[in-house]
Amino acid sequence: MTERPFACTVEDGVLNVAGALDELAIITLRNAVAEHSSEHTRDLVVSLDEVDYLPSVAIGVLTRAMSRAQTSGAELTLVARPGSMAQRVLGINGLPHRPTIAAVQGDESGLLA
Repeated sequence: MTERPFACTVEDGVLNVAGALDELAIITLRNAVAEHSSEHTRDLVVSLDEVDYLPSVAIGVLTRAMSRAQTSGAELTLVARPGSMAQRVLGINGLPHRPTIAAVQGDESGLLA
């Protein structure tokens, strides 16, 4: 499988992450999460459905962001489509995540870990 270039966009209040999270992309991800969650004080949904490569350093960035959000009374919710590479990595690492954006918005259930 060919890895796509990293991209990080915001649409309808969801931070959509795609491509390979290499060393430079991880810095961009960390900054984007901080910016779009108002430094971890506002709820944020991060969709990892289109991620091709999710190394342990990226898991660390997401784990720290989730912890900071929780400390501030906010929530950082991860979304990873069932069967996706991100879903497998999040599951192996025991990180809670939702299967779809609709599950986050309450249209369906399904907190996965």
